[in-house]
Amino acid sequence: MKTRQNKKRVASAFALCVLAGAVLAGCSDKGAGEASPSPGASAAGTAAADPYADLPKAVSFSMFDRGSVSSDEGTYENNRWVKWIREQSGIDVKVVPVPRNQAQDKLNVLIASKQAPDLIWEYDRNYIGKLITQGAIQPVDQYIEKYSTSYKKYLQEHPELKPYLTFEGKMYAVATERTLDSIANHGMWIRQDWLDKLGLKTPTTMDELITVAKAFKDQDPDGNGKADTTPLVGSTTFDAYSAMNAAINSQWYLEDGKMKYGATLDRFGDTLALEKQMYEAGLVDKEYLTDKNFQRANQLWTTGKAGIYAASWGSGAMEVHIRDMWKNVPDANPVPLEPVSTKNGKFGLYQETAPFIFVAFNKEMQNPKAAVEYLDWLVDKGWMTLVNGTEGVHYKNVNGVAQQLDADKYKKEVAYAGEYGFLRDVKFSPADLLVKAAPDEVSQRLAALSKKGLETATKNAFRRDIPYQPNFTELNDIQAALKPFIEGVRAKVAMQGSQYTAAWGLEEIRKEWKRLGGEKVEAMAQEWYEANKASFK
Repeated sequence: MKTRQNKKRVASAFALCVLAGAVLAGCSDKGAGEASPSPGASAAGTAAADPYADLPKAVSFSMFDRGSVSSDEGTYENNRWVKWIREQSGIDVKVVPVPRNQAQDKLNVLIASKQAPDLIWEYDRNYIGKLITQGAIQPVDQYIEKYSTSYKKYLQEHPELKPYLTFEGKMYAVATERTLDSIANHGMWIRQDWLDKLGLKTPTTMDELITVAKAFKDQDPDGNGKADTTPLVGSTTFDAYSAMNAAINSQWYLEDGKMKYGATLDRFGDTLALEKQMYEAGLVDKEYLTDKNFQRANQLWTTGKAGIYAASWGSGAMEVHIRDMWKNVPDANPVPLEPVSTKNGKFGLYQETAPFIFVAFNKEMQNPKAAVEYLDWLVDKGWMTLVNGTEGVHYKNVNGVAQQLDADKYKKEVAYAGEYGFLRDVKFSPADLLVKAAPDEVSQRLAALSKKGLETATKNAFRRDIPYQPNFTELNDIQAALKPFIEGVRAKVAMQGSQYTAAWGLEEIRKEWKRLGGEKVEAMAQEWYEANKASFK
């Protein structure tokens, strides 16, 4: 019985093969022995080989909205440079601006609602780590390996970047290397003309700085007969206090070989005490804690009503504000101010690590191949125009350095476009600042001042005990919860009287750190340090 069934199965199979061959022969109008491929099968094969090959070349990316696009230029989403990018790169880009001072909060909302852009970038490596633990972004290794040429070559030439881009053995971001002028992130400036008028020396210690600030408040340095000057303003005031005390609240420090979180250190208590002292003595703008976009601080500085300015040094921020100051107060003489020493030592203001901007790939990205093509175009040639403008219109090439032709025209038409160029293969020397500046007298004067400012901003090393911070879910959760708590404690200590001392504030932060699981996180950070310290340079 089984034998008969087997014979029937063989015969049926043979018949099916004959029938299939007949169908194939009937469908073919080619000569004998020629194949007749199915168009559908061919497309399927291509898709299997590269699932992104036939997708539209479209990429969206985030950028910081700094309010720098004039109405006649358009918007961050639609302007001459967005159109130029589309034409030159062949990629249909979409810009997603986020407010600079609430960037991470805005990006988090976009991610949660699945409306985040394909390319998400930040200066903060810790934020990239948080996105990894949230499952919001994906590794980029395979895409760079398969689709990149220019950036892959750049990374081979800059292997020192790889550890910063790697999390848990995989590369989760791309970045190019910072030049010295962008490593100097924060800086301070002081009105030399006010010092001269009041017969004061440049402060070198915190006590001297407070003495100078009191004189700027009480002795009418602008000579208008009114008590209307503010000694210290800026967008990085608390960061300056923290850096000069080596106590950045979100940074880890090595204390006798042990990993300690900055906000829990005695030195952070000193920072809180300094903030309270400056606020209660009226040496800072009373509204600085609520001046979230820093417009008031910038206005006080540029209108000549402030004597000391602490703010971002990079991206031309200092230079723009000083130029505006000279328009309002032509005789003003702002000069770079070196960070002063405190009882905790002498430390530089905040300085960046080697990577420029961390660019991550959204996990929901539709076309990673197009994204890599855009990154390659940027690092190969696109960045040059986005940073400097059009040759012959905005700059001329002077021995490889882009010299601005008209500073005001550059500020209006080009300055905002630099952040579209978030990957850059750029070389820099401090002397380039003098060459790059427009040839007019004000621009050259400002360039010389900028060069001196860069030298001052990098003279003292910022205390960074480890090259980059650890990243794990428990730490990221605590940081997210602790940040608003610290801000609330700061406000109470500074603004709400003698019952809220710096010692009280530090103790409250330590208790909250412990309640959130900080002791466990500290042990994890120590374990991470021991496992990775051999690779630190």
